[in-house]
This record gives sequence, C-alpha cells and structure tokens, in this order.
Amino acid sequence: MRDAEPAGTTDKELALAVRRDRSDAAFSALYERHTPRVFQVAWRILGGNAHEAEDVVQETWIRAIATLDSWRDGEAFGAWLRGITAHIAIDLLRRQSRFVIEADLEPVTPEQSSEQIDLETAIGTLAPGYRAILVLHDIEGFTHEEIAQQLGITAGTSKGQLFKARRAVRAHLSPSTAEKMQ
Repeated sequence: MRDAEPAGTTDKELALAVRRDRSDAAFSALYERHTPRVFQVAWRILGGNAHEAEDVVQETWIRAIATLDSWRDGEAFGAWLRGITAHIAIDLLRRQSRFVIEADLEPVTPEQSSEQIDLETAIGTLAPGYRAILVLHDIEGFTHEEIAQQLGITAGTSKGQLFKARRAVRAHLSPSTAEKMQ
C-alpha cells in the first residue's frame, strides 16, 4: 500500500487504488473530498437532523466501498455516492414511516414571525416526500426518471410533487406572495 496519494489524484485513480490495493490513503482522500457534500444531502433529506445524517454518511461509505465494483468509471464518483446517500436517507424515512408520497399532502407550516425565513429552513419544513424530491431534483440534479426509479413512483408523480414542493417553499419564503396566490 502507498502511504499517501498526490493532491491532484482523480476520483477514478483513488477508487482504483481502493479497489486494487485497499489503500487507506486513497480512501481517506475520497472520504475527505466527498463527505461534506454527502452529509449535506443526507441532512437536507432528513429535514436537518444532524445525528441521523451522520448515521447515513457512515452507512453510505460502508455501502459504497462494498459496492465499489458497481461504480462505472465514466460516471461521476460524487454523483454516484450522493445517489447512495439519497437512497439510504429515504430508506431511513420509510422505516420510520415519515416518508409519504401523496397527491394532496399538505406541507408542514410552522409558526412564522413577520420576517422571512431562509431557504434551508423552508426546505426543512416540507413534508419528507416533498423535501426528498426537491433536494434530489433541484439541488442534486437528478432527473425525474432517476427520482422515480429510486422512489418507486412514476416520473409524473415526481414532477407533481416537485411542483407542490416548490410552491410550498415559495409560500414559506414570501407569505405575502402566498396570500396573493390564494
């Protein structure tokens, strides 16, 4: 095993070193490079629960290393890893019966002060199904087809849920706009 990986090493080279040599240095480089974004995805999907997000990050790396051979070299490693993260976070919500996809699900509306709230808070107040689709599509860049496959829904349902999630976020960010829409 090598002691250290060069700073300019690509994800592909690092993943190959982890696969072939079981390089701790290569794994550490991948971990340091990708964990902040993986945590952010988990945290957002889980509604800001840092403890659960940390558990998801740990499980993500365990699964990623166990299935590293399924990663295709042409695919962006970070996107592949975030896909695993989203899957694990959504599975956690499902196990806790917090993940529901319903056509007429009303978003959670917290007590609001007269000041506008920030985007992260607005996303965090969404129902878990809305939040997951919004994060996967608008923040992580997954297509509706990819989201549908991951969540076991149709692409049309994903589009509808995204529309409602965006509307709910707009309503949280600008209560006066929401009142005009009604």
